[in-house]
Amino acid sequence: MAPKKKLDKQTPIVAEVVATKKTEEVKPQTPKKITATTMEELLAQTGYSLKGLKKGDVVEGVVTRVSPKEVTIEIGGKTEGVVIDRELESYRDTILALKPGDKVTALVIVAENDRGQSVLSLRKSIFEKQWNGLIESQKNGESMEVLLKELVRGGMLVDCGGLRGYIPQSQFDSATSKQLDKMVGRRITVKVMEVDQASNRLIFSQRAMTEEANLSKQKELLELIKVGDIVEAKVTGVVPFGAFARFSVEKNGEKHDIEGLIHISEIAWEKVEDPGQYIKANDTVKVKVIGIDEKTGKMTLSLKQLLPDPWEHVLDMFEKDTQVKGTVSRVSPYGVFINLSPGIDGLIHISKISPGEEPKVGDEITVNIEDIQPDKRKISLSMTLTEKPIGYR
Repeated sequence: MAPKKKLDKQTPIVAEVVATKKTEEVKPQTPKKITATTMEELLAQTGYSLKGLKKGDVVEGVVTRVSPKEVTIEIGGKTEGVVIDRELESYRDTILALKPGDKVTALVIVAENDRGQSVLSLRKSIFEKQWNGLIESQKNGESMEVLLKELVRGGMLVDCGGLRGYIPQSQFDSATSKQLDKMVGRRITVKVMEVDQASNRLIFSQRAMTEEANLSKQKELLELIKVGDIVEAKVTGVVPFGAFARFSVEKNGEKHDIEGLIHISEIAWEKVEDPGQYIKANDTVKVKVIGIDEKTGKMTLSLKQLLPDPWEHVLDMFEKDTQVKGTVSRVSPYGVFINLSPGIDGLIHISKISPGEEPKVGDEITVNIEDIQPDKRKISLSMTLTEKPIGYR
């Protein structure tokens, strides 16, 4: 065996340094070893964080599955959120119309159930969507179905996709209104009349559906009538703004009913406050056709135009520079109107009334006639002095 070569004292040091450098140059980087023993430690070491949820949180999510028993929604938590039976029963049609991929806004009602899922409510999101849809339906005149829920004073409470609405009794068609007590639990087609989310006010009308169908038919019948026709009609209803009256026309050998409105301004020559004081439902009256709108199928009728116009003989009844008695019928910013005779009012201009001496509606007063203009249907009046003015001789 060859004898070992002796190295001087410096040799091992140099070799060790060289070897160390070589090792550092070729040694690969080893990944950091993760030694987490809990989910929390693992999330902390990886830098990933789960969304912490609590009851009352409002979250955005994406629908992942829809079934008759539950809807699951990805909300960025440890598990998916779920909408369960109770809410599905109340808003079934709306919820089951959702599709995987739909974005929704949900309210957390249970942070974590026994399966580790967050229980969610879509009620607020559904209602917001429904209110917006109802506003659009009202604008577009669209019809919809509602469920009759409860008979109450003056009408019926209804359910519209979970929202509570109301149909006044006057807004049911004649057939339904006769058996309202038997209609609870049935569905009917209606139109939206009023929508106010702020006050939770939602009014529907079934009658509007019937009227729309009748107007469509009436458009075809209007060609048989012309402005100026005088007919005998039956008053079908009295409303604050006038009255409705119906009469028959003949087409192809058959009689058809057609209805028009007698506006409050066309009931009498004098100012009418309450149409019910002049006409009643089921009264038979002669009316004149004064307006036809072929686009809408509406017709305007008049009672007063078949009565003598009091202004035609106003100069026979009143003379300039005379005193007459009248009743205050209206007070306006520019003066006081005095009714001198049915259908004839005169005006005392505000400049002719002393401050603090303005008469009130209903007061009987004596006035001076200063001017009469039959063609303009105007009579100018002034207050009659009840005592001598200061300085008068």
